[in-house]
Amino acid sequence: MIRKKKLSLLRKKLGERVKLDEPLGRYTTFRIGGPADLFYQTETEAELVKVVKLSRELEVPFFILGGGSNVLISDEGFRGIVIKNQVSDIKFQEGKMVVGSGTPLARLVEEAATHSLSGLEFGFGIPGTVGGAVVGNAGVKDKAIGDLVERVRVLDGKGEEVNLTKNQCQFDYRASRFQKERKVILEVILKLTEKDESVIREEMARYLEARKDQPKEPSAGSIFKNPPPPAGGAGELIEQTGLKGESEGQAQISEEHANWIVNLGGARCQDVLELLSLAKSKVRTKFGIELEEEIQIINEL
Repeated sequence: MIRKKKLSLLRKKLGERVKLDEPLGRYTTFRIGGPADLFYQTETEAELVKVVKLSRELEVPFFILGGGSNVLISDEGFRGIVIKNQVSDIKFQEGKMVVGSGTPLARLVEEAATHSLSGLEFGFGIPGTVGGAVVGNAGVKDKAIGDLVERVRVLDGKGEEVNLTKNQCQFDYRASRFQKERKVILEVILKLTEKDESVIREEMARYLEARKDQPKEPSAGSIFKNPPPPAGGAGELIEQTGLKGESEGQAQISEEHANWIVNLGGARCQDVLELLSLAKSKVRTKFGIELEEEIQIINEL
């Protein structure tokens, strides 16, 4: 009853744009996820700050959803408010891009190329938003967005805006401090290199070509982080256990890449979790290696 009263009050304060029991699967690349009690799309930074502060004030759990590309959401949904971050302002300052955290990576890479700024080519074809990419330090084998970060402006747990340097973000392989702390990323400053646009676009095309053989079914991309050398990649390890093509319900360990679990149509979160657990168990038994999830699992009820 207390929870319902808090949700009702939050809904009243936010107005008619709040959606009730909104299915979350339509907002994720996995196409999986039950309903959120409340769902609110923010178009400006002021709106994002407002809804986060109100949620904290009323003690309503919240989850900020970017592009939905690296997340697996429970079949039961989310008990609280899901904030869809669409804050996508972009400004240019002498070789730097000042970017709203909800900016799609596709737009970011394209805008950088148009302004003859190099460094983001590796992100061409990667779904998601800038905020999510910074949280997970998204990248490829030898490049990551954290390498380009100069500063990140966040809303901390006390509701105050704080500027963090690259070093303070504590970037590591597919990791940052934001995975452990309740800081909300508002804006990111990226330091890039000036280069001829045609050269940048050639590099973008190479990265896109390298991704052409990735699974086309709905998925969250790579499920596990690659373990430290010399263990080999997560996909290689899973394939050596014989699990490539293994399925549970309508979820399948991809026949094209064993570190991808794909939705064949109507897959449930629980199906994916079963395969995830099976892969970890088989790799642990065969190689003595503990795989670590790269995706974020939202299983709060």
